[in-house]
Amino acid sequence: MKKLMICMLMLFTMCPIGYAEPNQTNNNEGTYGFTPLKLTKPLLPTAPRDWKLVIKTFENCFLLIYLDQNDGFITSISEYSRRPITPLNETKHTLFNNTTYYYDPWQSNQRGWMLRWVKGDVYFEMNSFTLNVDEMITIAETITEQIKE
Repeated sequence: MKKLMICMLMLFTMCPIGYAEPNQTNNNEGTYGFTPLKLTKPLLPTAPRDWKLVIKTFENCFLLIYLDQNDGFITSISEYSRRPITPLNETKHTLFNNTTYYYDPWQSNQRGWMLRWVKGDVYFEMNSFTLNVDEMITIAETITEQIKE
């Protein structure tokens, strides 16, 4: 079980960028095509108290990983500077409180969801195989409420 957990943490600590196109920058500040993160600290959702939080900070994103009491993966949330959302083959969307949430099933044999949205200058991506889309949107709303446009 520990080996599985370590593999999952390694997978999600790489700050997934495969589903978004990079912003074009005209400077040579070493940002590798992405704009630097404008947030100074991660926006934390309201989550159950028994969930453990692991935060990873990268040059262009914050990665929040939530684990259960047995260190089992619940969800990950990546926070980037604003970027366009690239639809995938099975992308669906819903509008909730003036925010459009895009969701896709995982492109693997394991059941799971990826939820993406943009609010203000921040692009968010949430992944989970234990939560359904409605639960993910409920958690996402607690983050979205913190952003003033």
